[in-house]
Amino acid sequence: MRRVFVMLATVSLMLGASRPLLAQSADELAKQTQNPVASLISLPFQGNWDFGIGDREATGTTLNIQPVAPFGLTKEWNVILRVIMPVASQPTDSGDQRLTGMGDTTMTVFFSPAKTGKVIWGAGPALLIPTATSQGLGTEKFGMGPSIVALVQPGKWTVGALWNQIWSMDGANDRADVNAMYLQPFANYNLGQGLALGAAMEASANWDVDDEQWTTYLLFSISKVTLLGKRPVSFLAAAGPAVASPTGRPDWRLRFAATFLFPR
Repeated sequence: MRRVFVMLATVSLMLGASRPLLAQSADELAKQTQNPVASLISLPFQGNWDFGIGDREATGTTLNIQPVAPFGLTKEWNVILRVIMPVASQPTDSGDQRLTGMGDTTMTVFFSPAKTGKVIWGAGPALLIPTATSQGLGTEKFGMGPSIVALVQPGKWTVGALWNQIWSMDGANDRADVNAMYLQPFANYNLGQGLALGAAMEASANWDVDDEQWTTYLLFSISKVTLLGKRPVSFLAAAGPAVASPTGRPDWRLRFAATFLFPR
């Protein structure tokens, strides 16, 4: 009987010790998912629903497939490859039909120090690749420009911003040139057990138009890192209004995302 009590006590201590480790692992993964230049392979599937398009207040949908792959370049530097491949279904201007297919791909190559201090950062080229399957879903232009990300992660917080500017370099002569900027400041507060609350502004600017240059969403999110079988996954739900947008563009956005994580 004494041996049974000893075994039960040992198992209880082991379970009690494992819970903090599991929570710590989930919290660490949560903070890594909030860091665009983390040394973490991930495969996000991000679904967006944009409401209030045009006179009919139609809805547009976009599924962004966003693989992230970090590589060790040297002992001092990492390279992080981030790709965004959108699959969209958007109403036409007339509103009597929809365009469905793949949009243009954006690929960013960040160079980031392998050993970071208080400020985590990365910089490199952003590429626009004309992969759209329909003229209405893409620019038919190849583009390039700089991209920078910087963030800090004090305590339970992650606060930072991502920026890029892309100019068209080549493409169809009868299509408008690309001169576009993207800015995304973000903040996340980690509650523990892999659960986090966040807020982000996603602002796009088209510098080649005279009026209504900005399309900006303010999104509030909740996310949770958990296990799907044996695979760690981060689930996210977000929603928020369009605080600036051209006439006829969406009023607000709803987002659901699942990010499959591949810790090293």
